[in-house]
Amino acid sequence: MKNRFLIIPFLFVLASFLQLGYISSHVVSPSQILRPLIVLWLVIALLIWPAYWLTRNWNWAVVLLTIIVLGFASSSEFFFVVLVFLAVVGVCWLAFIWLKRTKLQLTHFMYILMGTSLFFASYALFLEGAMLARIPWMPYWQKMMDTRNYSLSSLSSLSVKRDIYYIVVDGYARSDILQEMFGFDNASFVSYLQEKGFVVPTSGHSNYPATPLSIASTLNMDYIQSLVPALNELPHRWLMAPFIDYSRIRALLESQGYQTVSLSTNWTITDNVTTDQYLHPFPIMLTDFEGFVMDFTPLRSLEPILDGFAPPPTPETHREVIRHNFATLSEIPDLPGPKFIFAHIISPHPPFVFDSAGTPLNSSHAFTFQDANEFPGSREEYREQYVGQVQFVNRQLQEAIDAILARSELPPIIILQADHGSGMLTDLASPENTCIEERFSPFGAYYLPDVRREAIPSDISTVNLFRIILNEYFDAQLPLLENKQYFYKTMQSYYAFEDVTARLSEVCVLPKE
Repeated sequence: MKNRFLIIPFLFVLASFLQLGYISSHVVSPSQILRPLIVLWLVIALLIWPAYWLTRNWNWAVVLLTIIVLGFASSSEFFFVVLVFLAVVGVCWLAFIWLKRTKLQLTHFMYILMGTSLFFASYALFLEGAMLARIPWMPYWQKMMDTRNYSLSSLSSLSVKRDIYYIVVDGYARSDILQEMFGFDNASFVSYLQEKGFVVPTSGHSNYPATPLSIASTLNMDYIQSLVPALNELPHRWLMAPFIDYSRIRALLESQGYQTVSLSTNWTITDNVTTDQYLHPFPIMLTDFEGFVMDFTPLRSLEPILDGFAPPPTPETHREVIRHNFATLSEIPDLPGPKFIFAHIISPHPPFVFDSAGTPLNSSHAFTFQDANEFPGSREEYREQYVGQVQFVNRQLQEAIDAILARSELPPIIILQADHGSGMLTDLASPENTCIEERFSPFGAYYLPDVRREAIPSDISTVNLFRIILNEYFDAQLPLLENKQYFYKTMQSYYAFEDVTARLSEVCVLPKE
């Protein structure tokens, strides 16, 4: 069959994407590989006839397509390894051909290319399979289904249903932390909220130091150890995504007739596309894996073509997502019916893309969501730019809250909550080297019409937020859980936790610059 080698470029794309997926598997789920893989396979299929037309030979057409694939759709590391492998195998094959006194033909090279593509695709599949085999799928899937079908017999059905806003401002530190560690007085914003009727606890805490754990715990009203007890030594953050998308609170509110609305975060783990309405600024929102591919391969050169409808992660893309989310919050009251709104806004968490006035801030560092000890700048940059972004977020929140309260037919429930505190003195790889007070002291403010202020304890932790909401509005009679703080033991043991509750009272000393 004259085109039997056409599978080669398809195999190299598979191997390249699986290799990139394996490298980023702590954040990227295997399902994210599927869409870009299919798209690139379709592109290769469309290029087959033009390649044959240029070369007038099926083998040379395959060679041309393989060069294109390795040149544009693979990382420099993968390209180098494949090149070295081909060189070694090629030399060995040439030696064999010379000893056999056989005339060298292009077909010989095609067999080498075929074997190489099969080897790397098989090896990548093996690595991906070995990674997935570590996950206890049966208990994990069972917990997922339990969460999706969660119900409470004690839940009362309300004749009048208020909209419920769960607005997560990522990495927003509590006011006392802002004052002590950043020298910033947040009193004016707190006063604004209190004048509007918000309860602003003075000593609330998060239960976990990282976004996937914190939001999953909050939405499911339980500690991760109880919610999904079988994960322990695994590093994969994306395992929390289904518990964020189909949470217990979503199941309960949908049973009460609520529709669900989510705003795009530009970060796949909390980017909930499964809700009744998924609101996003661009026609196509790239997944974490697609952004990763754009960053690590020459496919980045396609950015001008994709800009406007599927832009890769850049400071300007991130700014547009944040602007869109704040503007959209102001318009959501116009949607009919009772709604549960999930809005995760990745700010004031790095990257710092706005100054205090909202002017675009461009860093000399590569665009990244890295925080804490992984932040690419200096501690002084973190301190200064974090405060500026807090001021920007405050102003945007005021505009959104004013609009929500003014345009809502019935006073809504508004949960303004950070998932964790700031990360200036946080070492994500070491609880011992982390200022526990800073990382576990997030900002929180709650607008709860017709609810007594005493219902919100001053030391509330985020795991109890929706327990209180359900108790106060739906008579759920849920007991409040004990306030505990947990840090994962290592980055590779993301679900094996160390209790750091006793360390909340430790005094953190700011190091001298």
